[in-house]
Amino acid sequence: MTQNSTDAGAQSIGAAMNDQELRDEINKRVTLNWLTQGAAMHTGMTFHYLVRDELSSLDPRLMRLYGQFALVGALQYWQVDSTMLFGWPPRFWKRAATKRSHPFFSHPLLSKFGGMLAANARERSLARCKEYGLTRFPFMFSAQTMFLMVRLRLLEAPHRLVLIDLAKRVASSVWGIPVAQLDGNLTTAEVVRNSIRDQTGEGAAWGRTALGMSRVAMRDSLVVVGRGTNWWVLTHELVKGTAELICLHGLNNLSDDMYRRVVDAADHIEFEPWMLQTGGELWRRMLEVIPVGRPIAGVLMLLARLPAQSLEALVRAVIEQPQWARELLAGLET
Repeated sequence: MTQNSTDAGAQSIGAAMNDQELRDEINKRVTLNWLTQGAAMHTGMTFHYLVRDELSSLDPRLMRLYGQFALVGALQYWQVDSTMLFGWPPRFWKRAATKRSHPFFSHPLLSKFGGMLAANARERSLARCKEYGLTRFPFMFSAQTMFLMVRLRLLEAPHRLVLIDLAKRVASSVWGIPVAQLDGNLTTAEVVRNSIRDQTGEGAAWGRTALGMSRVAMRDSLVVVGRGTNWWVLTHELVKGTAELICLHGLNNLSDDMYRRVVDAADHIEFEPWMLQTGGELWRRMLEVIPVGRPIAGVLMLLARLPAQSLEALVRAVIEQPQWARELLAGLET
């Protein structure tokens, strides 16, 4: 990670923060993005099991390969090739709490808990490597990652249309969204990367490594558009995009000008990898305190509608005081 690109991201936030209300709304949007990324990352560890029989009928090797790919996605940020380009995660998170130019310095939750959540997520993933036959040695890890990508491309090629349908079914099952609201497709990395809008030099660097993208689009109604280079990535993007659609309920009370300023400050592609490496652990903790029987999509919508300070307090409780968080969630009106 270069100092200039990091400071550019920080300045884009700081320039917008001229009053407390705007600062709170930007932090709320960042928190909702964090939850969105986390939901997709955590769900991605197991969502292939929702269609296990269908995937196994296509090719019995796919299940194990998707499990390996999920772990690769979780652990990639600590590998040599990633850290050479973007920095060592513990150092990044340490600076979040101490350096004003850091992009997350002004976010009270990411600056305080990011490093701890990232470390916990890494340990959980490393503990599963033996189960899935993944090496932990850095250069062998990179070689195994490339092998996985090529292997999946070859095995998926005869089943493209079926896999697209299965990706939509999984996202529909996770969030309860109608399949008709999902526009998914398998495509190449070049197509994905050409569709990503870069805002900074660091954003351009992260964009060049992207394997998938998602967005909410207005057609006859709001739809989730997802693209990915393989089935796991496509499903991840549809799950993430649907979470983003749900979180839009937290922005519909903003003026057009406020909305633009909040999104311009909070929605940077270079923030996503750091939210992915921490958000999965945050979402796991969130699931542990959601009352039994409450639809997850409904809970996320309620979180998105909370005032900024209330959302911050609840997420802080999820991390530090889970029993209190459980009581707060139980008290949210449906």
